[in-house]
Amino acid sequence: MSAELPRMARGRRNRFFEAEGVDELLSMVMELTAEVATLRERLYVTERVLEQNGLAVGEGIERYQISDEDDAWLTAERERLLSTVLRTVESRSRDAREAAPVGEESGNKGDSTGDSKSVRAA
Repeated sequence: MSAELPRMARGRRNRFFEAEGVDELLSMVMELTAEVATLRERLYVTERVLEQNGLAVGEGIERYQISDEDDAWLTAERERLLSTVLRTVESRSRDAREAAPVGEESGNKGDSTGDSKSVRAA
């Protein structure tokens, strides 16, 4: 039997910069950097494996037309990435709401999803 660990950290977060929001911004940049590095490595290896097996994929990628199924998958992945990158900000916002006296909470939710069906090169 395995127990699921809570996803929220306990205690105060370390602060490295005095200016408000800099630590959170740095955390978001580091999350994005890790995601980009992983994607580049996987793409590089994928293209090399395909080329070793006689498949030149560069032109095919440029000509590829995204289907509705592709679009749904890409949208879900985009939302997962945004959730990962914005986790620090969302956590801080949640902490602030929980610490605020009743009646002083404010919420500002925005839609950050895109509506593009093109494949972008890195």
